[in-house]
Amino acid sequence: MPTDTTSLLILGTGAAILLWLVFSVMKKLFGLALIAAIALGIYLLWTNPGMMRQALDWAGLA
Repeated sequence: MPTDTTSLLILGTGAAILLWLVFSVMKKLFGLALIAAIALGIYLLWTNPGMMRQALDWAGLA
């Protein structure tokens, strides 16, 4: 492990950029997974009238 200030600053900056990239990618993947789950739920409700009726009763909209 380097101990000089310049190397530590470069390593710290690199680690911060890497963390930022990882979190931005994870946020995007989470958003895509959430959209896919909502789309799948809508599809399942659309193709299954019994499940849709049950969901509407649960939500108090029927």
